[in-house]
Amino acid sequence: MHEGVDAPDTIAFLAGVPLFQGAPQRALEVAAGVVRPRSFDEGAVLFREGDTGDALYLLAGGLVKLSKVDLGGHEKTLALLQPPEFFGEMALLGQATRSATALALSKVSAYMLFRDDFQRLLTTYPTVNLNLTTTLANRLRGMDDEAQVLSYKDAPGRVAYVLLRLYRSGVVSLEANGALVRLTHQDLANLAGTSRETVTRALKALEEEGVIMTRPKEVRIIDPDGLEEVLHGIR
Repeated sequence: MHEGVDAPDTIAFLAGVPLFQGAPQRALEVAAGVVRPRSFDEGAVLFREGDTGDALYLLAGGLVKLSKVDLGGHEKTLALLQPPEFFGEMALLGQATRSATALALSKVSAYMLFRDDFQRLLTTYPTVNLNLTTTLANRLRGMDDEAQVLSYKDAPGRVAYVLLRLYRSGVVSLEANGALVRLTHQDLANLAGTSRETVTRALKALEEEGVIMTRPKEVRIIDPDGLEEVLHGIR
């Protein structure tokens, strides 16, 4: 057991991570014995696109942004992750380098699972292997859905899709008068694959529809069903 890892707490956490859901108790015990806890300050880079990767991350606290830089030099946000997501596994599956950059958007706590231990768990416990395959398939399906939306929808529809994705994934602060998204217009533009100016215009249009309210670095979702209607062209 590595220093700083409390076995019962770690096992309880691992049981909720998609990679280990339904895995036998022994798999959880083995994983708890080899993971290493890490913490990162807000703004810290966990790894950069192109880095050599030797571990995946099991997110225990905080918010992490995954992003890539396209051929034009523009950042595209791939995902905003919160516990109990895992990420960074692609560099351990035959891809030698990191395919994206991971940035801590808040103080982050995570466990690192290194290559040899990860591969041993995949080989020894079929449930872990199946969970990995299922997660990767779901992510690929989500990317296909997103590509269709961002290719064919107008700007308000694209921004409505991004806001709904954040809302459904829980990357919001739920409050009495709506769900609060604490992201800048540029952050939303990186998620929608468009410009900040386009997002600003789209947010204004959505605010006029009465489905959101905006403030600097904040968007309050007050009518999720209304966002759905915008997305599907009903409004």
